Amino acid sequence: AIMINSCNKKTSPKSKPSKQPPHKPATITLPQITPEEKSQYVALDAEMVGIGPFGHISALARVSLVNWEGEVLFDTMVRVPEPVTDYRTFVSGITPQDLEGPDVLTFEECRSRVEEMIRGKILVGHGLKNDLRVLNLSHPWYDVRDTAKYEPFMKHSTEDETVLVAKKLKVLAKDKLGMAIQEEGMSHCPVEDAVAAMELYKKHRVKWEKSVEWKMERT
Repeated sequence: AIMINSCNKKTSPKSKPSKQPPHKPATITLPQITPEEKSQYVALDAEMVGIGPFGHISALARVSLVNWEGEVLFDTMVRVPEPVTDYRTFVSGITPQDLEGPDVLTFEECRSRVEEMIRGKILVGHGLKNDLRVLNLSHPWYDVRDTAKYEPFMKHSTEDETVLVAKKLKVLAKDKLGMAIQEEGMSHCPVEDAVAAMELYKKHRVKWEKSVEWKMERT
C-alpha cells in the first residue's frame, strides 16, 4: 500500500518516514524508557467517509499507524465497497480520486494488516472506540490509552457538571504540547493526529500508567 508521510506528500513504501512529526511539539523529558518498551506502543488514527442516505453512516477510508517516535508504520487509503454519498473532504481530506487505483487496499486487507500490527501492543489514539468500530476490531481495555477518555484530559459537561466529556484533540495538543493540528480551513491528517495522541501520552505516561495499574488491581 502507498505510504504517506504527511497529508500532502506521497512516497513509495520503501521510503524511510521522517522521524519528525509535521509540527514539532515541545520537548518532553521522561523517566528512562527502553527501546523494548518503546516498541510496545503504536498510535492509530482513521478517517471516514459517509455512505447511505445523506452520508450519515461512517465507512473506513484511510488508516494511519505511527510508532513511539512518530514514524509512519502504516498509512493507506481503503476502498469503500458501497457508494460514497459524502466524502467529508473538508474534515477527512479525502477525494474520490484518493479511493481509486491499484494502491488502495480493500477493507479486509486493511483490517487484517491493522489487526496484526496492533496485536499485543499498547494502542494509543483519540476516540479509539470509533476507529476500532469502523475497523470492526477490538482491543483489551488495559492495553488502550485513549486521550479522549483519560480523565485528566477531560472537561465537565456544560449540561451536567457531574459528567466528564472529551476535549478535542486539537485543543489538547495546543494546550499541553504547543502543537498546532487540525488548523482552521485545513482537513485532518491522520498521521499528524496519531503523532499528537502519542506525544500527549508520552508526556503523561508515568501518571497514566499508575492509573491503569490501579484500575487493574480493582478488576
